[in-house]
Amino acid sequence: MQSLKLMGAIAAAAFVSGAAYAQTPAAGAFNGQATLAAPAQAPQEATIAGVAWRCEGDQCIGQAASHASVDGLVKECKRVAAVVGPIASYKSRGRELTAGQVRACNRGAITLQTARN
Repeated sequence: MQSLKLMGAIAAAAFVSGAAYAQTPAAGAFNGQATLAAPAQAPQEATIAGVAWRCEGDQCIGQAASHASVDGLVKECKRVAAVVGPIASYKSRGRELTAGQVRACNRGAITLQTARN
């Protein structure tokens, strides 16, 4: 009887770890999230540095099947903010910007926008 319980526990653990594995992004894949300082008036989509971003309300999600970049997180954020507008928070690849880094991101985005015009 104990061996049946043990087998059931092992099967359940294998199922849970398999489900977690299935949700793990592929190596090289990019997943980013940004919260806008003010909600977008309408949904918007843009490809920024090879990443497809979609913003709806104050939430933006960026995804790419593969993305290799040597840019730091703040520089990455600047590129996004230059297109979608001021950012309240930003995270990608398991890292999140601090409040000071978000301020630097938004200041840098203004510089990028000015350079483009």
